[in-house]
Amino acid sequence: MSISKLANPAVVSAIATSPEGQKAISKSVETSNKAIEKTLEVVPFVLKTLFVLGVLGFAYYKFTNRFKPLSENSSYPNANITLSIAKSRADAIFSAMTGFGANVDLVANNIAGLNYNGFVRVFNAFGDKQGSIPFSSEMNMVEWFYDQFDEAELTKLRFLVPNVF
Repeated sequence: MSISKLANPAVVSAIATSPEGQKAISKSVETSNKAIEKTLEVVPFVLKTLFVLGVLGFAYYKFTNRFKPLSENSSYPNANITLSIAKSRADAIFSAMTGFGANVDLVANNIAGLNYNGFVRVFNAFGDKQGSIPFSSEMNMVEWFYDQFDEAELTKLRFLVPNVF
C-alpha cells in the first residue's frame, strides 16, 4: 500500500479499525502518556532547582554588591562636620554629578576643608548610587569621581583632601 492511498478517508478508517491499527493507536497513546508522566516527574525537580539557584543568585548579588562603609580613623583628628552636614554635602555632590556634565566646582566646594574623618563621613553618607546610564552598576562617591572627571579635575579634587583617594 502506498502513502498516497492513505489520504483516502475510507482507507484511514479501515486501518484505524483493524486490530493492527488499534494496537498502533494504543501504543501511541501509551507512549505519549509515559512521556507526559516522565515530564511531570521532572517538573518539580526543575522548579525546585530554579528556586534554589534564584535564592543563591540573589544572596550572592546582595553580598557582593553592597556598600562597604569606611571607618573613621581614631589616630586622625575628629571629623570636622556632623553627620547631618555630611548627608547634605553627599546629596549636593550626587546632584552635581548627575545629568548632563558633572560640575567639578560644586563637588570641590563640598569637599573643600574636610579633614580625613570628615571625608569619611561624606563618603559613608553618599553610599552607593545608581549610575546615570540605565542598568549601570551602583558606585560609591570615589568611583563616581573617577567616572565623571578627567585626570586634571581629579588632581584638583585630590589637592583639596590629600591622601584620601
